[in-house]
Amino acid sequence: MNLDPNVMTEYFYDDEKKAIIVCKYRAKECLFCSNKEQTIYFKKFYICMPCIQSLPALQVFLERVERERANELKKTLSNKKKITARRKETLKRLHQVMKENPEASQRKIAKILGVSQAWVSHLLRHHVDS
Repeated sequence: MNLDPNVMTEYFYDDEKKAIIVCKYRAKECLFCSNKEQTIYFKKFYICMPCIQSLPALQVFLERVERERANELKKTLSNKKKITARRKETLKRLHQVMKENPEASQRKIAKILGVSQAWVSHLLRHHVDS
């Protein structure tokens, strides 16, 4: 098993096979370099960031994940910027009308606001929580 005297081990007993299983104990240390800092759990093993960065395929994957995360953040921020003053005012009026007329249909709310039913539907779908 290539175990040094100072290597920590775990022992398990398998009832079906009537066998003792000896495994090298893996604490939160890197599978490759035994570093205990900046480790990430990946498929039953810990790997440190310097080792991850030295693996080209994994590095490419991590860069893609970071790019996608940054794009999602940009998209979220840009969607929030699209709320114009006019739309904010309409949303405020929509909330007020809904509060005053809790049983009103979208058609009736649209008529009260002076907008189309489709626009009320859009506002409710995309902005009611903001």
